Amino acid sequence: MKYKNFIRGISLTLISLMLLPLPTTASTTTLDLPGPLVETEWLESNLPNVVLLDVRKKVNKDSKRISGAIIVPWKKVRAKKKENGVDLIKMLPEKHAFEDLMQSVGVNNDSVIVVTSESTNADNTFFGTRLYWQLKYFGHDNVSLLNGGNAKWFKEKRTSSSKNTRHDKGVFKVSKVNKDILATTKDVEKAVNDKNTTLIDTRSEDMYLGLFYKKTYVYGSGHIPGAKSADGDIFLKYGKVKTFHAPEKIKTALMAKGIDPESKSIVYCNSGHLGSGVWFIEHEILGNMNASLYDGSMHAWTKDSDRPVISMKME
Repeated sequence: MKYKNFIRGISLTLISLMLLPLPTTASTTTLDLPGPLVETEWLESNLPNVVLLDVRKKVNKDSKRISGAIIVPWKKVRAKKKENGVDLIKMLPEKHAFEDLMQSVGVNNDSVIVVTSESTNADNTFFGTRLYWQLKYFGHDNVSLLNGGNAKWFKEKRTSSSKNTRHDKGVFKVSKVNKDILATTKDVEKAVNDKNTTLIDTRSEDMYLGLFYKKTYVYGSGHIPGAKSADGDIFLKYGKVKTFHAPEKIKTALMAKGIDPESKSIVYCNSGHLGSGVWFIEHEILGNMNASLYDGSMHAWTKDSDRPVISMKME
C-alpha cells in the first residue's frame, strides 16, 4: 500500500508540473513580420512574441512607454571610429560593441524585433530607422519599424507603462554583415563623377544650399556636388504623429525632386541619422535594393577640406 501511494504521489507531481505554464520569451521564429512597417493593431496582438526596442534621446526610468518596451539610449546606438586614419564621431559601431548593446537589451539571434521611437517629428522618428539600418547591416533581418511609433500608440490609448521592462541578457552575435547597404567616403567620391548613381541630401533645403547653420562637426556649408535635395520630413505625414506616406505618394514626391526611385542611390545627411530615414523609405518601403546610406555623411566628407562642397545651387 505504501508503495502504491508513493507511485501515485510521483504521478500527481509529474502531472502538476506538466500543467504549469511554460515560461514566455520575446523570441519566436514562427512569427511572420508583415513587412518593414507594422501598425499598432498588429503590434498589440503580437506584443508577447517580439522584442520591442524603444530608441530615445532622453532616458528617464519613469518615462511613459509601450508596455513591454525596452529603452535603447540614442547616445549608445552610434560610436566614435577611426576611418583611414581620420577620427570620426556618430558612426556605425564596431561589431563587438553592437553585440554588447543588443545583448544588454535582451536580443538573441532568433529574436523578432520591432523598433519604435517617439515619432513626434522627423528627427526622433529617424532614431528608429537608424537602429533598424544597423540591425540590417549586422545581419539581423527579422526586424520591423512601428509606423507612428509611441505617438500613435499613446494617441490610441493602448496599453502603456512607466516601469522598466525586466528582461534577460541576450546572446546576440553577428554572423554576417550586409555591406551593400553601407556607402563609404570612397563610394561617394566615385558617385560624384558617376552619372549612374544618385546622391540624395536628406537635410533641410536651407542646409543643402548653405544658408542655414552647419553642425559643429561639419566643416563646410552646402552639399556634395551633384546631390539632389530631398528633406526626409516631406515623406512623413503632417501632424503631431509622424507616419509614413503611402509608397505611391513617396515615389511621386521623389520624382518631383528629380530622383528616380529605382536608380542606384547613396543617401546622406550630417551624420547618417536623418539619412537613415530616406534609406529606409527607398530600400525597405519602395524595395530599391540599390540604395545605401553614407554613414559618415557631411561629417566625414568635410573632414578633408580638399573635397568639394557646393552652396547656393539646386542640382
